[in-house]
Amino acid sequence: MRLLLILALILWTTARHEASHALMAYLEGAEIKELQLIPGIHEELGFYFGYVMHSGDTTWLTEAAPFFTDILLVIITSLLLLRKPVKFYNAFLLFGFVSPIFDLVYNYQGGLWRKGTDVSDLLEMLPNITVNVSFFLTIMLSIMALLFFRKRNKLAT
Repeated sequence: MRLLLILALILWTTARHEASHALMAYLEGAEIKELQLIPGIHEELGFYFGYVMHSGDTTWLTEAAPFFTDILLVIITSLLLLRKPVKFYNAFLLFGFVSPIFDLVYNYQGGLWRKGTDVSDLLEMLPNITVNVSFFLTIMLSIMALLFFRKRNKLAT
């Protein structure tokens, strides 16, 4: 059962991440050439969790889109969990908090030491202080929200 939850979490996080890139690129006028929402192996890229290929110029917003989606998901999940009772409370915690936190931490740390990632691109496009502080605050606040709602649920039961 845990393995299925982990797999579902990876698929949800990847699909949400890549779909956010694709939507923002499309909204910025790019043409989406290829969209892969599930992990696989690409001839040129090797193993991937997912990717988007598009033509046309885009701004930093396309690179940052998944992280705005992460923030939005944490806010929506928080609002839903504030009104009690909520069925499948732990699923909300997993997919509404753990998934965005994993996405933020995985991409942030990877962007600090690898080139060609969303975060390394953001660090080239925007002031470093803006990117670093934004990620740090978003990760910390998301973790605090997860811990708050986890403790709240334990006290209620």
